[in-house]
Amino acid sequence: MPRKIPLSVMGLVALGLTFAPQAANAEYRDLCDSSKVCEYTGPGAPVLDADVCLDPAGQVSLKGSTPCTVGSVPFHVRYGELYDPVANLVVAYIPLESACSVPGLCEEMPDGYTDNSSTAQNICCINGVCWPGSDCGGTLLWCDDGVCNEDGTVTCFEGMEL
Repeated sequence: MPRKIPLSVMGLVALGLTFAPQAANAEYRDLCDSSKVCEYTGPGAPVLDADVCLDPAGQVSLKGSTPCTVGSVPFHVRYGELYDPVANLVVAYIPLESACSVPGLCEEMPDGYTDNSSTAQNICCINGVCWPGSDCGGTLLWCDDGVCNEDGTVTCFEGMEL
């Protein structure tokens, strides 16, 4: 006759399985949720999906199978890329939604416009008016092709991606 397991034990097992790490990335907090070292980028950010170490100087390096060095903290990076393969240094990204995906925020590119004067940047938009930067009481978005206006606002253009 099979032995009956008390419901309280089954509940503890279920709870343990719920909070147990499912993969390496579940073991560490997301770097971009926990620090200010990540860079904003457009919606096409490369996926890195790796564990990293953040050192006290703010450098991010691949963790590998060994623990982080003394003073460094382990994190997980979903979006990023290896920019120095010798030192295993990583740049981590926070992908933002394209401003042109929001109706009314982007304009048609004017005649005679050249992409030499444009810039790709994160912008803060409030009620359809956008400014460069990330200190925002509105919505952070990515402008692939835009210009800064004399009044400090940003105009994004449709149809080009840098």
